[in-house]
Amino acid sequence: MKKTATTLALALMFMAASFLAVAKVAHANPYHHEAIGTKVSPPAGTQAPIINILTPQNGSFYSKNLTLTFDVTVPKTNADKSIDAVTKLYYKGSWEPNEITITQFNQYGYQKIIEDSASFSIDLSSVPGGNLSITVYAVGVGSYDTRSEFDAVTYTMTTFYDTFEMTSFSTVSFTKDLVPPRISVLSPQNTTYTAPDVKLDFTANEGVSQILYSLDNKENQTISGNATLTGLLNGEHRITLYVADLAGNAVSSKTLFFNVNSPEPFPIVPVAVATVISLILLCTGLPVYLKKHGRNKKP
Repeated sequence: MKKTATTLALALMFMAASFLAVAKVAHANPYHHEAIGTKVSPPAGTQAPIINILTPQNGSFYSKNLTLTFDVTVPKTNADKSIDAVTKLYYKGSWEPNEITITQFNQYGYQKIIEDSASFSIDLSSVPGGNLSITVYAVGVGSYDTRSEFDAVTYTMTTFYDTFEMTSFSTVSFTKDLVPPRISVLSPQNTTYTAPDVKLDFTANEGVSQILYSLDNKENQTISGNATLTGLLNGEHRITLYVADLAGNAVSSKTLFFNVNSPEPFPIVPVAVATVISLILLCTGLPVYLKKHGRNKKP
């Protein structure tokens, strides 16, 4: 009985020592998590960030006021292998030697990461004139888990994942025109015209988007090109031409003065009236003729 009690006491002491040892190991190596990433190529079917440039539009003309506006969208079309966010945005203009980073900040002063979509507006008023192009770039990143391993000795869970990067871009070409067009009016000239219809002829050194003229200080009239001023009354006239190029730069010609001195047309007598007049004259003159010639006739 005494041996049994002694054996039991030793067993309890050993169990307590073992528990303390396990507790010590657990305290020294608490359960924790590690992640190990491997950079890989983008998965098949994963779509890059979508960039939609609103202005400037491709092939368009602009004057001084010009703004780059565009939207960026993070597509979620490949489940957990889609890109997670856009982490970098920048643009490169043909007039700039370097890339320009586009950054947005949140209320705490940290850079925003685009996880869904975002819109941007950048003033380009200082850009020089000429035939230009601009390209907007968006860098998207994504990751997905491949496997997990647990180490019972160190109480560590390790997750392995693949990470990838995709860059998209969008380019537009446009013209920034800061110079108004030059126009040369060929007709009318400072002279006198002998007809009530006078040609309005002019030339421009570039394509035009709008043509107006004001005749004798009256309301502006819109035309699509060279025209004819019809039904002008005799006397002095004045005309001013207004032309805008494809970028909206407008210019006006000098006010041109000219005269119209069209001869009054001969009155036109209707045929029926002329016929009646002829008959009246004929009937009136016939008795006189007969009387005159009948007086000299012998019986």
